[in-house]
Amino acid sequence: MEYTLAVNTADCIGCDACEVACKQEHGLSVGLSWIKVSTRGPREIEGRQQLRYDVAHCLHCVNPGCREVCPVDAITKREDGIVLIDEELCTGCMACLDGCPLGVMQFDQEKALAEKCDLCFSRLDRGMNPACVAACPARCIHSGDLAEVVAGNGRNELLEKYKKTGA
Repeated sequence: MEYTLAVNTADCIGCDACEVACKQEHGLSVGLSWIKVSTRGPREIEGRQQLRYDVAHCLHCVNPGCREVCPVDAITKREDGIVLIDEELCTGCMACLDGCPLGVMQFDQEKALAEKCDLCFSRLDRGMNPACVAACPARCIHSGDLAEVVAGNGRNELLEKYKKTGA
């Protein structure tokens, strides 16, 4: 099994509940967001002016660029695909921020450490959904086994590129 998180942005209502839930779950400092919603539009979609939302988050890549550039091996990948940062090993060099192809790595100035989405692995390990999934009123955030998420949500270009789904 390889865990993933995917967002159906066509159904996202831009409420930021995912950001708030993530910040509360992880006690993130002001300014840090492991999942970030941004507005795109308005633009014409299906003959009407509509807003869309982009939701940026760590995809827990097959070959994490952040892990490859970490000089102290503070970034690891679990057997289930979840990419984690060991705060005890992180030196705060910020190399991983440049190594992330999605630009979703964060740097906590107070802790002087790199941070990113950990897919709420402690919740997953207890059989719960990640905080962002549980909080989403539009039910547009999906997590679970990569194959099931792709099958249930159709084509996702980011997952295809960074998770090598072959869909």
